[in-house]
Parts: sequence; structure tokens; C-alpha cells
Amino acid sequence: MKAKHIALLLIPINIILFYFVYNSVNDYMDFEASAKIRISENIQKLKDLRQVQIGHKKAKGYYARDFNSLIRFLESGQIPTIKAIGEIPDEMTEEEALKLGLISRDTIYVNAKDHIFDEVYLRSRNKSFRLEIEKLHQIPQSEIEYNINAGTIEKGKVLVQVFEISATYENILKGLNAKNKNYDLNSLLKVGSMYEASLNGNWGE
Repeated sequence: MKAKHIALLLIPINIILFYFVYNSVNDYMDFEASAKIRISENIQKLKDLRQVQIGHKKAKGYYARDFNSLIRFLESGQIPTIKAIGEIPDEMTEEEALKLGLISRDTIYVNAKDHIFDEVYLRSRNKSFRLEIEKLHQIPQSEIEYNINAGTIEKGKVLVQVFEISATYENILKGLNAKNKNYDLNSLLKVGSMYEASLNGNWGE
């Protein structure tokens, strides 16, 4: 009789335990799905910002140290490009036509935004995330700015231009319950480096 009563008492306890375990698993899966989207969106933004920094260096010879300079350049700056003037015969390369004097080269200036975010680059972007110039400096789902830095380092007795743009996982996952999950919230998602001449992101590209 006692065993029967104990079994009856265990039924609601087991139901409650199952409910909490089920919710815990669901919450974790929901978090992981949201975190994955957040990280993917930030990776795309860091790629966009890298593209602007490359254009800034091409035009000015150095990387921007702050977002005001970087966004101002993107919206109103110009980038020098080399254009071939004349017709290149089908059987020749551009270099061969240039040597024979069939074409010449001239430097023209194009709008930074049109050059940096041209059709080729736009086709390579993750289409899930809009390119919003006015919010390019902000971490998605927040009003927090990315960290940005630029300068020079010495490599083989030569000064090399470098930059780094980053965000902590704490800020990337802001608003999600990220504590006690598989993320070091103090670590960085970043592109570039202030310690080596690199344009790579640390997300494994």
C-alpha cells in the first residue's frame, strides 16, 4: 500500500521534472539559434567594415582610426582607379596593348560608396542581412559601437598600416540569456589585428 502511495506521489513530481528539463532544453536550443544569427550578422558587418577600411587606405594611404572618419569617407569620399582608354584587340592582353600604344591608362576618381560596395561585392554578401550604411558602426540589436583602432607596426624594418574592428560576445549577445552558455563573453569577434598585418577575421575564414 505504501509503495502504491509513493508511486502516486512520484507521478506529479516526475511530470514537474520533465517540464523543467523540457523547457531547459528548449530554452537552450532557442538561445543557440538566436546566438548563431547574431554572430552571422556581426561577421557580415565586420566584412563590410573591412571593405570600407580597404577603400579608405587605397584613397588616403592609411586606415581610419574612428567611425566618424570612416563613414564620412564612405558617404562623400572618392577612390582613384586606373582606367584603360582605347580598344584592346581580342588576341591581346591589356599589357600587350599598352606596350604597343594601342591603349593608355588614366586615373579617374569614383564615389567611394559605389566603388566599395559594387555589384561584385554585393553579390558576395549574406543576403539575410541588409547593408545599412547609417548603422554600419553599430553592433546589431544594440546601440553599442564596435571598437575600432588603426595605426602602424614594424615588420622587417618597414612600417605597415594595420587596423582592428571588434566586439565582445557580451555585446553581440546583448539581450539574450548568455550566462553559463558555451561562450566566453569577454572574448572578441574581430577583423584585422593591431599586432600583425592581417585583414582576416577570427571566425575562421
